Amino acid sequence: MEFKFDKERLEKLERLKEEGIEPYGSRFDLELHSIDIKENFEKLEGKDTKVAGRIIAKRDHGKIKFIDLQDEEGSIQVYFSEKHADKKTVKTAEELDTGDIIGVTGTIIKTKTNEISIDAKDITILSKALLPMPSRWYGLEDTEKRYRKRYLDFIINRESLEKIKKGNIILSKIREIMEKNKYIEVIVPILQPIPGGANAKPFITHYNSLDRDFYLKIASERYLKRMLVGGFERVFDISKNFRNEGVDTRHNPEFMMMEAYQAYGDLSSMLQLTEEIVKESVYAANKTYQVKFGEKMIDLSKFQIKTMEEMVKDNLGISDEVEIIKRGKQIDSKVNSYGEAVNAVFEAKISDNIVNPVFVTKFPIEVSPLAKKIESDPRFVYRFELYIAGMEIANAFSELNDPIDQISRFEEEAKRKNRGIDETQEFDKDFIESMGYGMPPAGGVGIGIDRLQMIGTDSKSIKEVIPFPQLRTFEEQ
Repeated sequence: MEFKFDKERLEKLERLKEEGIEPYGSRFDLELHSIDIKENFEKLEGKDTKVAGRIIAKRDHGKIKFIDLQDEEGSIQVYFSEKHADKKTVKTAEELDTGDIIGVTGTIIKTKTNEISIDAKDITILSKALLPMPSRWYGLEDTEKRYRKRYLDFIINRESLEKIKKGNIILSKIREIMEKNKYIEVIVPILQPIPGGANAKPFITHYNSLDRDFYLKIASERYLKRMLVGGFERVFDISKNFRNEGVDTRHNPEFMMMEAYQAYGDLSSMLQLTEEIVKESVYAANKTYQVKFGEKMIDLSKFQIKTMEEMVKDNLGISDEVEIIKRGKQIDSKVNSYGEAVNAVFEAKISDNIVNPVFVTKFPIEVSPLAKKIESDPRFVYRFELYIAGMEIANAFSELNDPIDQISRFEEEAKRKNRGIDETQEFDKDFIESMGYGMPPAGGVGIGIDRLQMIGTDSKSIKEVIPFPQLRTFEEQ
C-alpha cells in the first residue's frame, strides 16, 4: 500500500539516514515544559535543561536558527548557533522542518530582544514529519475538517486542546466528589440482552457464539439497581452510552454519562448531589461559578427549583388543563393525556430558553416509567431534570422499588409503543425478578458529562468536547 508523502521531506529523511542519524528516536528524558521555564525564569536563568516538542515555526539566519517549539503546555523559542554545536547536531538542524518533533538540550537564556529561549547545545530528532503542517487560518478553517483531522486541530488550534484538558479536570472532579460521598464505581455491561434504562433507540449487534442479537448500552440504570438489591448502598458508573439517534450540536450517538444510585435516599438526595457536582466540577476547571457560554453568562452559584407546571404557567401564562392538552396535541398528535401534553409543551416551548440552572420537578408518569408516584397526585412522579443554557444536564428520580407497580408501568410502555411512540422501554423479566427480592428505596441520577463539559469550556457544540466525534464518512458527503 502506497501513501504519497512530501518529496522534499523524504529526501531529507534519506540524508539523515545517510549521516547515521536516526530520524525516529526513542525515549527522551525531558526535564521542563515551556510554561515551567517562563513562569520560573528568574530562578532558572543560566541553567541547563532538556525540552521536547513540535517545531511550529523556523527562521534561518545563516549559521543561526530560531525555532518555535510547542509542547502540551505552550511554546518556547529555541536559539541555535552552529558555533556551539557538534557536527552531528549541525547536520540534524539543517534537515529540520516545521512539524518535526525534536528534543533539545541547552541553557535557559534571554535573547537580545528579551525573549526567553533555550540556547541549544544538542538537538535530537525524535520524529521526522513527512507531511507539511497546514496553515492555522487556511488549512483548518473548515469546522468539519477540524473534527476529521482532530490531531491537526489540536496542534494548530490550542483552544481545542485546552478544551479537552479542561473537560478532563471536570471529569476528575466528578470522580473525586463521588468518592468523597462514599460511592463505589461499578463497571456495567456494554453489550446487553435487553435495552433499558432510558427511552431511546438502541444500536443492535449480533453475538455470533450465542446466535442472538444484543444491544449497545443506552443506560446503566437496571444493572446499578441490581447492585442495590445485592446490598451495595451507593454505586455509580461513568461510561459511554450509545443511542441510535440524530447528530447535532447537543447530541452524539455515543456519549459519556454518569449514573448514580443511593439506597435509602430520594429525589432530594440526588438534587443535593447534582448541584454539588455541577457547581464544583465547573469551578475546578474555571476557578469561578460565573462562566461564559456563547454570548451569555451563566451563574452556577444559584439553582432554582420549579415544577414543570410552574414553568409552563410562568413562561406561557397558561395553567388550564384543557388548554394545555389542546396545545400539546398541536405540538404532537400522539399526545393522549394531560401528562403527555404538559411534557410536550415544556419541551417544545420552554426548555431551550432556560439559561441559568433550574431543577424542573414533578414529571408526568407517562414519560417516567421507573420513578415513584407522588402520593398526593399520582399522575406525576418524583423526578427532576436539570436545565442549563437550554440543555438537559441531569435527570433524576425517587426510584420505583415496587415490582408490581413496575410491571404495570412496563405494560403502559407497551401500549404507548403500540400507539406509534418509538421511545419506550422494553419489559425486562430478570430486572423484575431482582426487584422481587426487595430493592431498597433509592434516589438515582444520570448526568451528561459531555454537556457539562460544554458548559465548563464554553463550547457551543458537543463535538468540541469529544476528542473524536461521530462524523459522516467521505462517501456520505
